Amino acid sequence: MSSRQSTTPHRLGMWKVFGSILVQLTLVTALLDTVLGDCGLPPKLQFASPLSQLYEPNFKAGTVLKYACHSGYRKVNSSRVTCGAYGAWIYNIFCIKKQCRNPGELTNGKVDVMTDFLFGSTIQFSCSKGYVLIGSTNSQCEVQGSEVEWSDPLPECVIVKCESPPEISNGKHGGGDEDLYTFGSSVTYSCDPNFSLIGNATIYCMVENKTLGVWRPNPPPQIPKGIFISGFKPFYTHKDSIVVSCKKGYVLRGSNLIHCEAHNEWYPSVPTCELNGCSDLPEIPGAFLEKHIFAQKTQELFEIGTKLKYQCKPGHHAADELTVTCQQNLIWSTSKGCEKVCCPTPNLEKIKIVREKRDFTTVCAYISGDFIFYMCEEGYYTASSEGKSTCQEDGTWKPQIPECKPAHAKLLVATFTFPNLSYAVLMPFSEKTQESKYVSLLVLCPKPTIENGRLAREKDHYVAMENITIQCDFGYNVVGSQSITCSVNKTWYPEVPKCKKEVPEGCEQVIIGRKLMQCLPNAEEVKMALQIYKLSLQIERLEQEKDKCINAHRRKPVSFKVIYI
Repeated sequence: MSSRQSTTPHRLGMWKVFGSILVQLTLVTALLDTVLGDCGLPPKLQFASPLSQLYEPNFKAGTVLKYACHSGYRKVNSSRVTCGAYGAWIYNIFCIKKQCRNPGELTNGKVDVMTDFLFGSTIQFSCSKGYVLIGSTNSQCEVQGSEVEWSDPLPECVIVKCESPPEISNGKHGGGDEDLYTFGSSVTYSCDPNFSLIGNATIYCMVENKTLGVWRPNPPPQIPKGIFISGFKPFYTHKDSIVVSCKKGYVLRGSNLIHCEAHNEWYPSVPTCELNGCSDLPEIPGAFLEKHIFAQKTQELFEIGTKLKYQCKPGHHAADELTVTCQQNLIWSTSKGCEKVCCPTPNLEKIKIVREKRDFTTVCAYISGDFIFYMCEEGYYTASSEGKSTCQEDGTWKPQIPECKPAHAKLLVATFTFPNLSYAVLMPFSEKTQESKYVSLLVLCPKPTIENGRLAREKDHYVAMENITIQCDFGYNVVGSQSITCSVNKTWYPEVPKCKKEVPEGCEQVIIGRKLMQCLPNAEEVKMALQIYKLSLQIERLEQEKDKCINAHRRKPVSFKVIYI
């Protein structure tokens, strides 16, 4: 009993000691297994991924995995990731970001680089003052294909433009007729005579909200024919207001109270002054305003019901009522006005018109102011000595065009000579009564002499403006104008032609030889000249045959014959 009791406590103490050690060894073994054992899932890298898909949750120490760089990155070292002896994945940075190209300079603007030009970075664009940005305001370095490139190209900075500066009443600006003005441009206003400028004379093209071109300072709104009742200023700012009305004869369309709102706009919109009467004096064909109302010609507006009276111009007659009225529709009543006075077509029996002045733009054959020069045909005469008649404002011809009568009796011709001119008095003479009657005073041209020719109408004298035709004898041709006219200075125009003998083609040498023989004094010299001429012809023929042979020899081909021995 005593021995069992003494050994049991000892055994229990030993188990306690060994149990504690066993637990500690188990924990150490577990810890060592964790530290020196397998690796878990491979790391998820921002710049790369494993080449192959992995399904195992654990990897033995020493396992090597190969990675590939993501798009936008490039490889710079070995892309291996290794499971270490202590259960950790070991690797170095082997992929870095690719870099986008330098975007360059932005004309009339700048490029703001937020960080750098590497993949994923952003740059921003802005324009200088007075320029508007057309395009994107920023750009990102992104993947495009196998490389990286900016997502948006450089924008464009366009200079701000203002519309034409506003017109002002009773004045103008010196900016010319341009439709658009660029930022910084200026125009200066000036007033018409007897008017003074209110406000700044010069305004400038400025920019608002970085996009809108406006003129500053803001001039008052332009209301043609309008009147500012209150609130008129040299320039206006936000919330300013004005009250407007219209001049006499005009009615206001829109609100008479407007305010200057944001964005350089008036609210409500600027009203207009519309016409409430007739303007612009009507143009009546062939007529003009009567003298007692001519002063109204400068008047701008005429009230409804106003009547204006016109009268015909000289050489015209009324074709309609010459009074016009301003109607309710603000339009003048119409009038056909006055038509030109016509003269009747003269009786041209046995009369030839030498020259005339006519207006072919009208329906009339002749109108006031037209004239004709005339003469009787051959064998007829007239008692008038004028030879000219003019269409008058009353539609009559003055002097009256006379009748051309046949000259049954002989004509006596009495010629008078004045400085540089010759005249003749033509008088029909009656042998029975031995009396003559004065007919006319005319300029005479002498009868032209035509050698080897004749006149188509033979007379002793020809009067001014009379035309004749020259005819040459058989075998002769006219050299010059075939038709000539008697001018007032008693000469023929063009000059009198000549009749030249017609020479058949190829006979020129015969004519020359004939003229040459006429110059020789006797028959012996004529004979010698003919012999010399004959020899010259023979020499000329020999020269021609010589040239012919030479040309034939040149064209003949050269032949060769080869003989074999």
